[in-house]
Amino acid sequence: MKNTHVAHILKNKNILEERFRILKEIRNFFWEQKFLEVETPIVGLPGQEPYLSPMSLYIHDEKNEKYRAYLHTSPEYSMKKMLAAGFENIFSICKCFRDNESFGGTHNPEFTMIEWYRVNTDFYKIMDDVEKLINKLDSNVKKFKRVHMRDLWKEYVGIDLDGYLEREKMLELCIERGQKADKEERYEDLFYRIFLNAIEPKLIDPIIIHHYPASMAALAKISEDDSNYAERFEVYLNGMEIANAFTELTDADEQFSRLKEEQDLRGKLGKEVYKIDMDFVDAVGKIPRCSGIALGVDRLVQVLTGCQNIDDVLVLPASKVF
Repeated sequence: MKNTHVAHILKNKNILEERFRILKEIRNFFWEQKFLEVETPIVGLPGQEPYLSPMSLYIHDEKNEKYRAYLHTSPEYSMKKMLAAGFENIFSICKCFRDNESFGGTHNPEFTMIEWYRVNTDFYKIMDDVEKLINKLDSNVKKFKRVHMRDLWKEYVGIDLDGYLEREKMLELCIERGQKADKEERYEDLFYRIFLNAIEPKLIDPIIIHHYPASMAALAKISEDDSNYAERFEVYLNGMEIANAFTELTDADEQFSRLKEEQDLRGKLGKEVYKIDMDFVDAVGKIPRCSGIALGVDRLVQVLTGCQNIDDVLVLPASKVF
């Protein structure tokens, strides 16, 4: 019987060797920048992201007491607790896990992420990091264009986004543009109906899209210059979204409020509702002014090696294991 696992590895051996070189270069980049590489636990409490599904498991202590735990979807909660404890510029390259993801394409249930934080700075410095890192990995990558989300909608959708920051107005736009939107959909879902159809397919050249609508802030700080927008950006390379970044929220009360909203939304969506990690909320109120980013290593390797399927940059993807 043919060993399909070995066959997959042999088929992609050259790409995998390039992957490991890229990982080495990423580490070198951050060590040269005087960052500290840290480790965080991958087993713990889940976050509240409404559209992510953590993988659950049970662990037992020496008395056979059973505890329900979850594999982390990112190291963010643990790293922010480290920032609250006094760590400064830090990075982590680690495995992350998300259930209900496709097997192949641009997703795999187990994937590699690099997350890094800089203290005493805003998200513009993280943009600089991204550009310098990718240029170090491949000097042929074109210069990134930095575009305010509002300008992107003006260019590709032909509207002033300032007038479409409320759910009702975005619903009207979706209906006008022929999108089959549900009248009960959230603003973010309506936003992406337009964005994913009219904008994302045209993002071929390297681009950093910054200042998302305030209602889509996630864990980002609201802009002091324009409270309609949050200091959040995403990075696209060859049309693929590879990173999400923020000037981090440092208000514990606001963080708790946002987590409660996400918790409520999980319930409305019929998803399991998790207990809020109050140690994380407390940590948010203690972290210094800082910015951070989560970048998908597998997708970055895909782009840099010209692979259309994430399976080809993984030693053993889920599609080959199960």
